[in-house]
Amino acid sequence: MRCLALAAALRERGATCAFLCREHPGHRNDLVTSQGFALHPLPPPASEGADAASPPHAAWLGCPWREDAAQSKAIVAKLQPDWLIVDHYALDAAWERTLRPCVGRIMAIDDLADRPHDADLLLDQGLGRLESDYVQWVPIACRVLVGPKYALLRPEFGRLRPQSLARRHSPMLEHLLIAMGGVDAGNATAAVLDALPAAHLPADCRITIALGRQAPWREALRERVASCAWPCELRFDVQDMAMLLSECDLAIGAAGTAAWERCCLGVPSILVVLAENQRVIAEALTAAGGAQSIGTAEDIPAHLPDAVATAVHGGVLANMSRLAAGLCDGNGVARVLANLCDPPRMTPSDGRMRSVNPEDMEQLLRWRNHPDTRRQMFTRHEISASEHEAWLKRSLADPARHLFIVEAEGHPLGFVQFKEAGAGGVADWGFYAVPDAPKGSGRRLGFVALGHAFDVLGLHKVCGQALESNDRSIAMHRALGFVEEGRLRDQYFDGERYRTVLCFGQLASEWRLAHRGNT
Repeated sequence: MRCLALAAALRERGATCAFLCREHPGHRNDLVTSQGFALHPLPPPASEGADAASPPHAAWLGCPWREDAAQSKAIVAKLQPDWLIVDHYALDAAWERTLRPCVGRIMAIDDLADRPHDADLLLDQGLGRLESDYVQWVPIACRVLVGPKYALLRPEFGRLRPQSLARRHSPMLEHLLIAMGGVDAGNATAAVLDALPAAHLPADCRITIALGRQAPWREALRERVASCAWPCELRFDVQDMAMLLSECDLAIGAAGTAAWERCCLGVPSILVVLAENQRVIAEALTAAGGAQSIGTAEDIPAHLPDAVATAVHGGVLANMSRLAAGLCDGNGVARVLANLCDPPRMTPSDGRMRSVNPEDMEQLLRWRNHPDTRRQMFTRHEISASEHEAWLKRSLADPARHLFIVEAEGHPLGFVQFKEAGAGGVADWGFYAVPDAPKGSGRRLGFVALGHAFDVLGLHKVCGQALESNDRSIAMHRALGFVEEGRLRDQYFDGERYRTVLCFGQLASEWRLAHRGNT
């Protein structure tokens, strides 16, 4: 649904959009074609299995990722799209790298922050998510959009927001909506209906149940609705969900993407976690006061009656509505479009490389001896002035060494050096940011430095090493596109114990492929 909302907005801007969807049992590919978009179906799952390198939700793909990538690439290679938008928990950087030669840029939609992406733009519309949550998972030049202000909602939710909020100033529970998702495979809807008699709903309250026609329990639910103690309507494949939400006083629903639809319209919600990936949303919304989570479907009998009774008699509807509406305003699609159609990108102009000279000696020594810098270095003792002077003199006289200070807006970001080994254009690099530099300085420093190494120095490969305990350096190497090439066990003795060293490498061709259009 979120991809359809984005595709519809892109089409209004003149774009042509097509979908790739696998024909899993119970698929809703008809939703795509009914809205006039081209659909390229992938065949039903014919094989199972995931290799050891697959992401945590690999089983949801229905086939090994390499098989899926090959099938997708055969289609995408013909389409040659400007953007490939990837929205699947089972896909990660390995899949995206396979498809990258066929596309202009890649956008990943995620809300788990649990796997790497080879993307130019990443969207996580979850509440409480930070850009820093993706530092270790995306390339240095990837633009990260986080928070429900980027929620991909259809335009009718934004249009109905004013009138929906206006009717909630003095709310009463007269209309209850139950929406457990289109399929509701676990029949949580029936559990809600069973628990409502203990919730002391007002006698004049009416109930609407929204469900998809693919729901396996639809006939049994018809019988339950007919015997319900309150006026109850069962609606299938609701086409006007925004209007239905705007007219209800309380919603009981799954804690998925629909939660942002309810927030946009200021609808107080009782949330049920129907999938593990919904737990973070439910907890964050509850903490923000915009909803109340009662746990999983198994918790409905024990916790739903009290939650509904509190909403009825505790006077919390107005406050919950106000807090929910403050989390999402319905303009997320427009914000994402701005990044798709005119994306801000990190470029070499975001910083400049200046060669180190003898006058930099005192400044470099001060940075290098800072406790935060020394703590992560192989050589951890405090370097003396004479030792540092001798090193700098040797380095500046060595044609195989390239020493730089990276600057931005007239201020230094840090130090970088490249040391070539022979005449093959392969160099080891080392770096450190200025102590107390602003957040993101390290990533910016690395991006500018590597662009200079490959495009100006003409290096073929840059190699790096990091102690296994240096999480920041490891995350930065991965974010910059380095590949882990090996581990040297007990390679370095720090005076107390032996430590493992991780080895990284990146080729010029890999850098240019990942950052074409960015440099």
